[in-house]
Amino acid sequence: MTDRIFVTNLCLHGFHGVHKAEKSLGQKFFIDIDCRLGQPATSTDLMEETVHYGEVCDLAEELSGKTVFNLIETFAERIADAILQKWDIVEEVTVTVRKPSAPIRHLVDHVGVSITRARNG
Repeated sequence: MTDRIFVTNLCLHGFHGVHKAEKSLGQKFFIDIDCRLGQPATSTDLMEETVHYGEVCDLAEELSGKTVFNLIETFAERIADAILQKWDIVEEVTVTVRKPSAPIRHLVDHVGVSITRARNG
């Protein structure tokens, strides 16, 4: 059995990217966060015994606001690391960051990265 807590399509405005315009104007980023828990989410009926998805969103927003990342890969990794540090119940986390306004010449819906980090490896 694997229980998961997840957030899909969290929209944040950030100044991440390598180009000057990205750092000065900023853009939207869409983030998915999927936490695999090491115990059933329903083992108790207490919020403090599980992962609060609102706090997951707050954590991603805080990281986006206090640091400007050149790479969305680094942004995703910092989110994953912070979640693993904050919630002992999370055994593995996958973070996907999508960038719909990437400064590339191709017509795409979005570009992005997806990383998975585990507590023990």
